Amino acid sequence: MSTTSDSDDDGVAAEKADLIYDLRRLISGVHASGSFAACGTIDSFVNPGIYIDPIGIVRLPLSVEDAQALAQTSYKAPFGKGNETLVDESVRKTWQIDAANVRILNQDWQLCLDRILERVAEGLGIAGGSSSIRAELHKMLLYEKGAMFKPHQDTEKVSGMFGTLIICLPSEHTGEAVCLRHRSKSKRFDSSGNSAFGASYLTWYADVVHEIEPIQTGYRWVLAYNLINRSPGPPQSASALDARIDQFTQALTRWQDLQDQPFYLAYPLDHEYTDRDLKLAYLKGDDFYRARHVAQSCEAHGKYYMLLGNMEMCITDQNSEEEMEKEAVLSLDHIVDPQGFNLLIASTRTISTTNLLRGESYEDREPDTQRGGNYLGNQYAEIDQFFKDSTLIIVPRHWILNFLLGSTFTLHSLALLTTRLRGFIGQAGDSNNPKRLLLQVCQSVLGRDYSNDEKRDLYLGPVAVSAAFLKNPDLFNAIANQIKGSFEEDYYSALGGLICFDGSSVKEYEYIFPMPLSNTTKSLNSSIHTAITACGKIYQIHENLNAFRDGFFKEHPNRSDQLQVNSLQRWLDTLLYGCLYKSEHVYEQDASTLVQIIAEREDAPFSQHVLYQGVRIFIQHFLNNNLLINPLVVELLSQSDHQGRSKIYLETLLRNIVESAVSNFNLRQYATYTASLFPPNQTNSSSRSRGEDASTNSSRRAGPIKAFYDYSSAYKQGLPAQLLQRIQATASELAVEHSNGFLISFLSELITVADTGFNEAKSCIRSLITLHIIRTVGYEPKKPTNWTRLEEISTCSHRNDDECLKMNTFLKDPEASYHALGEETYYLKSHFHNFEYFDVEKKGSWNVVGVTKTNKWWEEQHPKWQARAEKVLEAVKKLPQDRLQECLGDEYDGVMDLKMVKIMDDADIDDALQSDQEGKGYPELASSVPQKRRRENSEST
Repeated sequence: MSTTSDSDDDGVAAEKADLIYDLRRLISGVHASGSFAACGTIDSFVNPGIYIDPIGIVRLPLSVEDAQALAQTSYKAPFGKGNETLVDESVRKTWQIDAANVRILNQDWQLCLDRILERVAEGLGIAGGSSSIRAELHKMLLYEKGAMFKPHQDTEKVSGMFGTLIICLPSEHTGEAVCLRHRSKSKRFDSSGNSAFGASYLTWYADVVHEIEPIQTGYRWVLAYNLINRSPGPPQSASALDARIDQFTQALTRWQDLQDQPFYLAYPLDHEYTDRDLKLAYLKGDDFYRARHVAQSCEAHGKYYMLLGNMEMCITDQNSEEEMEKEAVLSLDHIVDPQGFNLLIASTRTISTTNLLRGESYEDREPDTQRGGNYLGNQYAEIDQFFKDSTLIIVPRHWILNFLLGSTFTLHSLALLTTRLRGFIGQAGDSNNPKRLLLQVCQSVLGRDYSNDEKRDLYLGPVAVSAAFLKNPDLFNAIANQIKGSFEEDYYSALGGLICFDGSSVKEYEYIFPMPLSNTTKSLNSSIHTAITACGKIYQIHENLNAFRDGFFKEHPNRSDQLQVNSLQRWLDTLLYGCLYKSEHVYEQDASTLVQIIAEREDAPFSQHVLYQGVRIFIQHFLNNNLLINPLVVELLSQSDHQGRSKIYLETLLRNIVESAVSNFNLRQYATYTASLFPPNQTNSSSRSRGEDASTNSSRRAGPIKAFYDYSSAYKQGLPAQLLQRIQATASELAVEHSNGFLISFLSELITVADTGFNEAKSCIRSLITLHIIRTVGYEPKKPTNWTRLEEISTCSHRNDDECLKMNTFLKDPEASYHALGEETYYLKSHFHNFEYFDVEKKGSWNVVGVTKTNKWWEEQHPKWQARAEKVLEAVKKLPQDRLQECLGDEYDGVMDLKMVKIMDDADIDDALQSDQEGKGYPELASSVPQKRRRENSEST
């Protein structure tokens, strides 16, 4: 069976190897007609009439006197090394005059130069011929006896420069042969043969390594020109070979059908290109024809892209004690489409050498840069050698997103890529490359699997903006079919800046029906509606709509057109009204949103009235839902600063909900929501900045309970008593974080307004004050009278841990004070408070062999309890004592003495716990040892 499996794997590998071989053969078979360098004599040479100040016109052929004068006027030619410009005659010995100081007086010289450029274009295989290039004078050079230039490459001096043209003027000399090398090919040109009276030219691509051998006799006088590509787009050339597109597309189809498909394949180019000049139009010789052939074949096939890239091979020689170990890493640091638009978001993208269609040999090649290799005393440091190449890349369309961003890309990187592609579309002219790429990226995002709906929704944001930008209803419909929640706010803002509304007037009675949109927007209307409202949460929909509107006013060119503005606002209001009318879910955050919806439309009466009706319907639907009514009453009672129509609408809503708010009041929900509006830390700092006193601060923390009580009193008889009953009934549900600061603030507000003559008021206040003391102070720790230490019992992490169970048995034993530990029991320390409540017996410096019980736990906990008691008593004394005494009656003295939490016998503890079942789980009580509960816990353990 394994033999069959191995055979299948071998077959898949063979198919893949055959494909790579065929693609390499098809690409390598495409050639330009030229070479990497060319030279020749200049027929019908025209004297350019060179004028040098202060020499004047220099005669041809060059005389010794004029040559010496030129040398005196020139300066030593520098050369570049890394980021430095150096002068070193051991590397370069040449005289130089800048182009700015050279004047060519003969007007016929340009015609002669044009004829030379025709031969240059033919010799280098320039696509588009001489019309696609121009020559720009860079400098004049003079070589005297001994002058030379060691092997080097030209640097890119201006944008679009791809090569160098040297025109050797009549000047007799010997020596100075120029040696050129590119990859495995080399050429040697010697122009000295006809130098006395003839002129010649020499040209090469900029990335060609060249060397000028020393002059033997005489002077070599030349004009150096930069060759610059002047074509705005991919040039056409009659010399281009037949692309054989059919053969290549058939190979791509085989790739598509492979069981083990490569995610991408790269073919290294013959020449190196700077990031600025890496584009199809600027490629040289064979590189241009091969890249154009692949690009045309990929477009004809329809399911592949051709990209260009600059890649770097880093070979590290790691100096081990035995031998130098080599590690190679190949990465792309620049990726562009055929027009040169940068597609790489990250700084680099690592690729595999197995995906290269043509392997590169680095053994006999000098590195472009090198780092390290210094001697460290007993060995050499590791050496990093960097080799740079340019490459064309073939990527299946469905893999383009992963290729550009990686398989685990972030939302941020996706947003950068889509934004960049949208920008390229406006710069691409007639080319559809960026548009096709953007559409494919969006489709890939839609086709991915996500860990949850929330993550999918976030990633759909950049896709939605791109769909609107592309005016693509089908793409937006696909988004609408997938979205379950919302995008990030910025994407709704971006959508608002892209959508255009019809500016025609709309009658007010048509207000709550769909608004007129532009033809483009009509087709997107339903999908945009879904994208904004899919979450089903009123508060989120409101935020989405506001972001959409803000985007319109920030980015839209028609934002100053009042008809456009009116249509936009009516469309948004219609959308919101429909959501309020049909909503099936309610959330706590909806409460503040309902108030905002009404308040923010104070300047639009009709809009405010319609949306008020929507809010009223929404509230009526959820009138008995605590999730809405408790927060909403807090919001409405806290909005006392509104004026005009907003105030009237909000007061009407309060009247509509007051009875439901009383009958459904829940103190825990009230406390939680109030805390979100007035966080304790924020309240303290903000009140200090405004100079508010402690009572104002306390009032904020308590929320609008005083206003709620007064309003219910004025609204209907019997409501205050019902409210007090609901407060008392739900007080035990308060979360632990609200038992201290909130509860005492709430008491201080409620006791000042409640009618303490009512039994409901007395019972409620008594219940709240008792709850506050018990939960905040906790029961007084009782000093041990025997050796039982229930408070130190551990819940053993393993039920069958004998040593841990023995420790618990020891702690329950009222007679035992010492316990000997077995061997390898050091782990028990972490289960029993690091033994800090025991006196320990050690063997050696760290091994504990026995423990003795102490009173340390009580000695630590009792002072803490006393401090809590004093702090709570201080806060209770700040309450209106006459009202408190009226509510507590005979229990007043006991409360002020904190008797309910002081030491009591077991029967009293049982009674106390029975009256406060909700004490379970609170840290304050758990650390205060209600003895009965401790006994029960220890027995279960």
